[in-house]
Amino acid sequence: MKDWERLVNTVTDVDVQWDVPASRLNTFRVGGTARCVARPRTEDSLKTLLKTLKAEGLPWTIVGNGSNVLFPDGAWDHMVILLDRCATRLEYQRRDDRSGTVRVGSGLKLTHLVKLCIRHGWTGLEFLAGIPATVGGAVVMNAGTRDGAVGDVLERVRLLDETLRERTVPRSELPMGYRSGGLPPGAVVLEADFRVMLGLPRCIAGKVAKLLRERRRSQPARWPSAGCVFKNPPGLSAGALIDQAGFKGYRVGDAQVSPVHANWIVNRGRATRADVLEVIRTVRHGVRERFGVDLELEVRVLE
Repeated sequence: MKDWERLVNTVTDVDVQWDVPASRLNTFRVGGTARCVARPRTEDSLKTLLKTLKAEGLPWTIVGNGSNVLFPDGAWDHMVILLDRCATRLEYQRRDDRSGTVRVGSGLKLTHLVKLCIRHGWTGLEFLAGIPATVGGAVVMNAGTRDGAVGDVLERVRLLDETLRERTVPRSELPMGYRSGGLPPGAVVLEADFRVMLGLPRCIAGKVAKLLRERRRSQPARWPSAGCVFKNPPGLSAGALIDQAGFKGYRVGDAQVSPVHANWIVNRGRATRADVLEVIRTVRHGVRERFGVDLELEVRVLE
């Protein structure tokens, strides 16, 4: 651990924790321990930290709300970087009497963003309600539901590219697709601009409440999970394929295909990454054998 300690001691304005249970860092509540978790307090300290890590050749991973990742079991010799202290700024820029732009830091949780939209009467982002992600994670994944996706309302992204050079990239230059933000490889999202319209707070609150009710009815909420595990194949439903292949309720250890929604794997208590990966392997094989369809992972498996 000496190299890590020496490194973080050279960077100011960074809060550090050692040997953190990975279960605290993801909604699956799965994984061993993260060697080092760093929370830069400012954007400048984030940039300095990343430059130092790059120069030292030490591995790092930025994690948002941990709602779409699967951590390794055992000790993970990476620095996990959280942006919930350095990238949560929000400002509104008026465009005309009916519309504007909301500029949001990548570390802000979508739940908080939606609440602020209700309070200020900004409409257009209601579809984000109930998605347990940060703004940065939502942009990287082009998060969304049948009601909309990030790419529909995104105007531009301010980011660090893989050389850690700061760039502002307009939406028109991002080849966004289904569960893909089209960002440059290795990019770190700093801020995102979203197009909004002006509306009545009570109407926006009503839309959000309706969406949340619908999602509670259709999604398993009792056990920890990472949401949908597989991407929907073109014109098909991954959940329906898994259900029809007979895997609803299938279980390895405490990792189980949800009896409520077959595209969710839930942690019934003490599931390990190995348990989850075995469920994924078996389900993919079964669906391929039954329907000739290769399911593509939506969940990001950290290595």
